[in-house]
Amino acid sequence: MSDSSASRVRQVLSGVGRVLTGAGVLALAGGLVAAATLRPPAESPGLEPAQIDVGAAPVTLVCPPVPLLPTGDGGDLDYDEQFETGGESELADVGVVLGRDGQEPATASAGELGSAGSEIPAAGSVRLVESESPEPLLLQAQPSEQAALAAGLSLARTGAGDLRGLTAASCTSPASSAWLVGGQTEPGSSSRLTLTNPGQTPVTVTVRGWGSVGAVEPFTSAIAPGDVTSVLLEALTLESRLGLHIAAEGGRVTASLQETVLDGLVSQGSAVIGPAADPATELYVGPFPVVDESGTAMLRLVNPGQETAEVTIEVLGEGASTLPGAEALVVEAGTASDIALDGIDAGAASVRVTSDQPVTGAVRIKREGAPSELDPDRTLSDRAWLPAAEPSEHGLFALPADDALVDEAALALTNPGEQDRTVTVRTVDPEGARGEPVEVRIPALSTSSPEDLGLAGAVAVEISGAPVLASLTLSAGTEEGTLIGLVPITPDAHSDQSVAVHVGAS
Repeated sequence: MSDSSASRVRQVLSGVGRVLTGAGVLALAGGLVAAATLRPPAESPGLEPAQIDVGAAPVTLVCPPVPLLPTGDGGDLDYDEQFETGGESELADVGVVLGRDGQEPATASAGELGSAGSEIPAAGSVRLVESESPEPLLLQAQPSEQAALAAGLSLARTGAGDLRGLTAASCTSPASSAWLVGGQTEPGSSSRLTLTNPGQTPVTVTVRGWGSVGAVEPFTSAIAPGDVTSVLLEALTLESRLGLHIAAEGGRVTASLQETVLDGLVSQGSAVIGPAADPATELYVGPFPVVDESGTAMLRLVNPGQETAEVTIEVLGEGASTLPGAEALVVEAGTASDIALDGIDAGAASVRVTSDQPVTGAVRIKREGAPSELDPDRTLSDRAWLPAAEPSEHGLFALPADDALVDEAALALTNPGEQDRTVTVRTVDPEGARGEPVEVRIPALSTSSPEDLGLAGAVAVEISGAPVLASLTLSAGTEEGTLIGLVPITPDAHSDQSVAVHVGAS
């Protein structure tokens, strides 16, 4: 082949590369390999990369199962009924698919994990599914021109017994890798790891863990298609603090961690913990409500690496400030460390962690209640965890519409940037009617808790306009004290679904 012919071939391939999508990328790559085999190119400049649109994909969300006592499936403990370890739980799984710009949302279905599911009817700009099943809920939303805007929430409220508390957890997308930060397995504590496989192929999962003094012995588990498995971690290790990494081969899984803590016979609350951001040298956790004499707040950091991490913690409340005593903390290699966050003045805040080694983390808050009838010397309490997350420019919350389990929902927003930012908040009711947009200005490096947003009766809350951290604090009042849950925003699954294909000389 002459040099002029080769030049013409490259020009043709360049033109084809700009318009091919999907499977055409493979054909183009095969043609380039064949051309290189016939005649390696002489020294020549590389071709401009072609942007190949791979299209929007369906959105799949799996809601965690309800909390269980550490017995029965996966447990080996027996309880005496006179100690009232049970307690009835009220349940609510909520899934929403929201149409963009007020349009009717794309087709979606929902059902128990492993089932075919049923189509969710549209009401105005929303598709809404509500379930009281204790099994994991599977929500699947098809794309239109973009990936669906969807979110889900798993709620359980238990008024008495070992599981007393309000557990709230976002429904999450399957992934091949997930980090969970939280839980403990000391005597009196239980941490139940739940793994689901919503796919159509068997998956092998490897779980690695880190505790207060080092790594926890890893283990593997095989999960059949459409199946769920759970493991009581106290049967494997006794730890005062935990961080986990879940790696899946052969498919994708969702992971959650149920923490249940007792002080003697007295409940110290239950929580369901969702995935945290991947380890990074800059990490954000929040926003979370700052506590006073009624409770405590704590940041847990996990350093899964082999080098000691030196970290600095800043509080993003009413402006940025360094957490007192946290200017140069050390998290030893392969350990999980807890840092008290008491004494923060703002009503709500986030923390920014800067580290010379990748770390991940989560914040735990506690709310103290009344003395227990079983042991008046000890008080009841509830707890909630909020995992580390990346700022999101557009996202969605799901909420129960009837307020049966939750008395109040409070939104908090953190601006991690150096300039003031404005976001738009819109609510959606069960009939799909969208509320008037409310613009919220958030000063740089600060946290805002806007009021009068009309969250009561809403089934969805949409946040858009600028990259922020966002969370909902859910609370329920009882005679024995307030129950609490924390829910992070579900980021919009849509992004520019394209990849750059570079073609050039080797």
